[in-house]
Amino acid sequence: MKALRFYHVLLAGLTLLAYFTAEELGLVHAWTGYAVAAVLALRLVLGLVRKRGFELRRLVPSLAAPPRGQSGIRHPIISRLLVLAILTSVAGAAGTGIAMDQGGTLVGNSIRLDDERGEGREQGNEDHDQAAGWPSLIPPAYADEGGEGGSGEGEHDEGPLGELHELFGNLILPLVALHALYLLLFRFELARFMLFSERRRA
Repeated sequence: MKALRFYHVLLAGLTLLAYFTAEELGLVHAWTGYAVAAVLALRLVLGLVRKRGFELRRLVPSLAAPPRGQSGIRHPIISRLLVLAILTSVAGAAGTGIAMDQGGTLVGNSIRLDDERGEGREQGNEDHDQAAGWPSLIPPAYADEGGEGGSGEGEHDEGPLGELHELFGNLILPLVALHALYLLLFRFELARFMLFSERRRA
């Protein structure tokens, strides 16, 4: 089961990296999104070949009678639903991000590369204007995060895909926090096991 725990840490780390680089580190965010998609695809392959610990049935909520001592709030269906919700959100964010990028990051033409270049040009123009003693030509009320004329990240986030990408991304952290809190309060032994601490023997 160590493979499952390493997988858990890897996916969690990549997901958090993608989440916290969404605004400032565009290229890191884009590459991390592809890495997350690859790790999810690996999980699917391992499930299809029935690798121990990665069976797809572990992700399917079941109303069958739970093991002894795991009824009520400790029922496995609750943790499975939380894990399924997290994986759905992560897969949705990665999938919509890749759909918007259309593979550009893989060939050096990422949409986030355009964002960073645009920000650099905007900052350079602003510094030049200030050095020359000229006021900015764009009133703050009309300047968006993407820069002049709406170029940059805001432009790429428009439309249904961008809205879905943002929605899935915003769901990840609350779901992860709820999942961690549930395990710590009601399934502490499972939480210890996933954090590489051996389960106590009965």
